[in-house]
Amino acid sequence: MQKIVQLFKSKIIQIFRYGLSPIQLSMTLSFGITLGLFPFIGFTSILCFIFALVFRLNWIVIQLVNWVVAPLQIVMLVPFYQMGEYFSMALFNNSITKFDLEGISKNEYLLKIISIVNSQISAVFGWLIICVPFCIIIYFTSLYFYKKYLKRVKIST
Repeated sequence: MQKIVQLFKSKIIQIFRYGLSPIQLSMTLSFGITLGLFPFIGFTSILCFIFALVFRLNWIVIQLVNWVVAPLQIVMLVPFYQMGEYFSMALFNNSITKFDLEGISKNEYLLKIISIVNSQISAVFGWLIICVPFCIIIYFTSLYFYKKYLKRVKIST
């Protein structure tokens, strides 16, 4: 049984490592997590695919990481909105948005659409403040792990 588990583990590692160096593996993980938290639902898969093409990463693994992080993306939407609003008040001394959909009348549709767009801009601003440094931390942590682990495990690609 232990040999079967070891064989399965080595095959999974081969699939994830296929043609990638530890640097590319670290970039795949950090970009997958960071872009998976981007506050536009549905847009993250496109972003991950573009980053995988540009940086020559394993696009299957980056999408897998993106999909694993998807529930966290939904949970983090409101904090990103609030954080972007807070930092826009602190840095620019004005409010980007007050996201409010109560009492929509015929004349207020355009104002509500503008409010939603401003909320998205605010959420992206909050995402940039948190996720870009977080991406760097994930990259260097995973790079250290991959270099240490992959030296120990001799697997040919």
